[in-house]
Amino acid sequence: MARRLALALVLLLTLAAGPLRAWLERPAPPAPCAEPEGRGVPPRGWLGCAGDPGPARPLGEDERLALGLAIDPNRAGVAELAHVPGLSAALARAIVADRANHGPFASPEDLLRVRGIGPTRLARARPHLTVPAPSVMR
Repeated sequence: MARRLALALVLLLTLAAGPLRAWLERPAPPAPCAEPEGRGVPPRGWLGCAGDPGPARPLGEDERLALGLAIDPNRAGVAELAHVPGLSAALARAIVADRANHGPFASPEDLLRVRGIGPTRLARARPHLTVPAPSVMR
């Protein structure tokens, strides 16, 4: 009887060794990211945190859009602007054409100069658009 118990115990420990080792060697969960940033050098860029390896880089407009951050209508292309709530593909093309013809937008309210964008449409798109302050050159 003791021999059977010892054999059963050895069999149990043998079968439990793999899952026990996997459980003990599992990696710690990653720390939450305070603010995501671009890492790496294109075309091998990725979204990461400040502590991640690789050189830091500014987020692209498509990455900002994927993260739910506001995008700059002066840098965004037609594809990114078309995904802003309140804007369509046709309005995105009109924004890019207006920007090429009349220069950059000083604020999101300047989008009112684009035909087809009124106060209601701008109010819907405004939370998703930002125009950073121009950098001061010395």
